[in-house]
Amino acid sequence: MASSTTNLDLIAQSQSSKEVTANALFDAGSPATLFGRRASLCSGLNWFYYGGVMMVDGVLTAIANNGAALVLSASTTNYIEATRAGVVSKNTVGFTGGSIPLYTVVTGASSVTSYTDNRAWVTPAYLPSNGSVAVTAADVDLTIPANADKTRCSYVTTTGALTANRNVIVPNSWQAVVFCNNSGAFTTTFKTAAGSGVVVAQGKRAVLVADGTNVVRVTPDT
Repeated sequence: MASSTTNLDLIAQSQSSKEVTANALFDAGSPATLFGRRASLCSGLNWFYYGGVMMVDGVLTAIANNGAALVLSASTTNYIEATRAGVVSKNTVGFTGGSIPLYTVVTGASSVTSYTDNRAWVTPAYLPSNGSVAVTAADVDLTIPANADKTRCSYVTTTGALTANRNVIVPNSWQAVVFCNNSGAFTTTFKTAAGSGVVVAQGKRAVLVADGTNVVRVTPDT
């Protein structure tokens, strides 16, 4: 990482072939451009992005530049996101739980009026992310855009007085330390939308993992 004393080969005012040095620097920094906006091809409501390499389940996986435009919806806010396998899509509701946020794009009738880069790749391991969700009178779906930020937290707390047995719906690929801080003579179950789940006792913590189908317990309640 360059500081006031840089380790990079910078462009000198007097040198020839400045483009060679510049292109070499861009090439070296290209991992940071994964899913970045490819301005030279973007026009109207057509969105293009750069590919690159990402880790998918421990495997280095090449993501190609998109050849066909990602066509944005007109006169609204578009949320561009990627799956954990690198598949890019957009919707007009919000970032989906379990997705990788890329861009928020505001469009007019036929063109982009503004966009916000939401890519953020590095979370220091020593900074845990904590989320809290109220579970009381209804099941809570963490996969919907309004709750999607909770699915990216490593520690999730449920709160509130239960009025019946409740479910917390998580993405099919998910893991977290869960603290059930609910009250009331009912249970809180963490499960996927279509699979089975795990009840975490009130006042207890557990490590849970969604294995693609069901939520399973990694540790007992403690």
